[in-house]
Amino acid sequence: MRIDDDAAALALLERAGYYTLSGYSYPFRVPASGGSRADQFCPGTSISQVRALWEFDHRLRSATFAAIQHVETYLRALLAYSLGAVDPMIHRKRELLSIDQPGAYPRWLENLDRKIADSREEFIVHHREKRGGVVPIWVATDVLDWGSLSYLYSFAPLSVRGQVAQRFRLSPPQLKSWLRALNIVRNVCAHHGRFYNRYYSLTPKLPQGERDKSFEAIASAKGTTFAMLTLMQHLSSCTVGASMRVLPAVVRTFPSDSGVSPAVMGVPDRWDSYPLWQR
Repeated sequence: MRIDDDAAALALLERAGYYTLSGYSYPFRVPASGGSRADQFCPGTSISQVRALWEFDHRLRSATFAAIQHVETYLRALLAYSLGAVDPMIHRKRELLSIDQPGAYPRWLENLDRKIADSREEFIVHHREKRGGVVPIWVATDVLDWGSLSYLYSFAPLSVRGQVAQRFRLSPPQLKSWLRALNIVRNVCAHHGRFYNRYYSLTPKLPQGERDKSFEAIASAKGTTFAMLTLMQHLSSCTVGASMRVLPAVVRTFPSDSGVSPAVMGVPDRWDSYPLWQR
């Protein structure tokens, strides 16, 4: 690997860490048999190319996490109001719920109780100390992260699932699969994992028909990062106050001169001509 500035290279290693950077340098290694890579780098590889990928991934991860937070806040509010309209304590009344995975509900409730017991938020302390520990659903949802919210959605009565999914212009099974898939994305972003060329085994159920060609573009590559970003673009289009301009702007900054193609993200040709990406 060509290193033109030793001091800059050492500063990058100190900032990012060797093993973090090795993930970004891997695509530059000489291909070997069986789909693996040799220890040698392809001729002409420079550390500036590795840095460009690492910096792009940081931008993309930060923008995606910000988009997820907007959608997460909106989802939390929708679930809180819709479930609360059925019963303020619906989350503790199993007979009112429609639970797909019976074994998951006790674990979810135990996790919720732990979060409530450990929370120092004033609104939780108030309900613990002044209201006998009774925490209604519209309060309880505020201590839940994306993963716990996705489980709560899967436990919700079918009517509530339909109401919430309709706000996102999806069917309940579609929204459920999206929430599960994007929970992995959220965790990768929150824990600063390599994001741009990751593959996701939990694939989403996509809308059918001619409503949006954006979904046709990812139908054959539903486990790619670009597919996950497309889901976020759609959810953002349905979320009050969310921006659909940030992710397209960041994707356009992919360092094409790095020697790595945007195709490793699952980005199709003319990606920004599709409706969800025309920003």
